[in-house]
Amino acid sequence: MKRFLQATCLVFAAIALSSPAQAVPATPFHKGSFYLGGALGLGSGLGYLGGAMLIANAEYALTENIGIGGSVGYWSYSESLNAGGSSVKYSYSVIPIVASGAYHIPIGNSKIDLAGGVSLGYYLVSSSVDSSIAGFSYASATGSGIAWGVFGLARYFITDRMALRGKLGYGITVAEVGVDFRF
Repeated sequence: MKRFLQATCLVFAAIALSSPAQAVPATPFHKGSFYLGGALGLGSGLGYLGGAMLIANAEYALTENIGIGGSVGYWSYSESLNAGGSSVKYSYSVIPIVASGAYHIPIGNSKIDLAGGVSLGYYLVSSSVDSSIAGFSYASATGSGIAWGVFGLARYFITDRMALRGKLGYGITVAEVGVDFRF
């Protein structure tokens, strides 16, 4: 049994030593790469700072420094107010659909990707108000419209293909944290 284990270890060592080493890119952002991820966003360019938004994002590296991409998110909020036997409930939801462009700054570190960019898109906003107060009618409102923003982005690659992601700026959210995967 001891010889079998020794032989097995030698075979695995030989395979490991003969396998070509995987090259780590000199820069974490390089032409032709595709980045796909998800994030949790806080705050918003719509004027409210409460709640958290779920966001899916993608980016394609057109050049060694220029990336284009987009994001889709979802955020909702509702609240009920009760007083004297009467109640009012309001709720609203926001779905941003945004395209973006970013300039990635080469800093000479294979694990850190820094970028600044702009975004433009559309907010789909819906709301509703329900009331138990007789004789009062509340109209629902929508605030759908243009979504725009500026941002700073940082990715820290914990493996060759996976990065922790942070984003600050004005737009869909004020701050985002998430994970991106490079393909």
